[in-house]
Amino acid sequence: MLYAIAQEVGAVLRGEGVPFPVVFGPEPSASISPAARERIVIEQPIDEKRDQVLAPRAVHHNPKVTGIRMQSARIRIFARSNVAGAAWHDHAERAEQVLDHVLGALDQVVRGRKNVIVFGGGGFVALKDLEGSEVWSGAVYEQDFTVDRGIFRRTWAGEAQDEVVIGTDVTIRNQTKVSNDPDPAGTPPADAEIASGG
Repeated sequence: MLYAIAQEVGAVLRGEGVPFPVVFGPEPSASISPAARERIVIEQPIDEKRDQVLAPRAVHHNPKVTGIRMQSARIRIFARSNVAGAAWHDHAERAEQVLDHVLGALDQVVRGRKNVIVFGGGGFVALKDLEGSEVWSGAVYEQDFTVDRGIFRRTWAGEAQDEVVIGTDVTIRNQTKVSNDPDPAGTPPADAEIASGG
């Protein structure tokens, strides 16, 4: 599901003219060195137990929903200002400009899918390939979030349980009798009329 969301977010951002490609991660390496391109990475965290399983919010009988998994994800924005002699704030401002677009697009896509998104913590992070460098070659902003997805009881092929049609596969016979005469509870009088059923 997250991969599809990332693809849709990328399409929205391209439509807005955002010059950053959207990549689905995690990437094998994270870099903002001069040789690396600016990008937006939407990734699933690895080696971090962040997913949570919650009780279902509504009753669904077929397929039955046994719970809701809040699937964790992360946005990583790699930005590098092209201003001559760019300082930290130049890179940071570019990353934050992109972040505003990404958060808006992500909200649009997830709401359009009828899912719920919950944003967690966010902030700038340091990368190992910048340690010891005297020049800021870029900035990286990370934003955590979760998206809900239902846990359904299905067959391995994705099918729900077999269903029957009342009146065709199953016949239900019942009667409801009504009367204005007082009588012991649960015992309709002999002259009660049939209000429904057969």
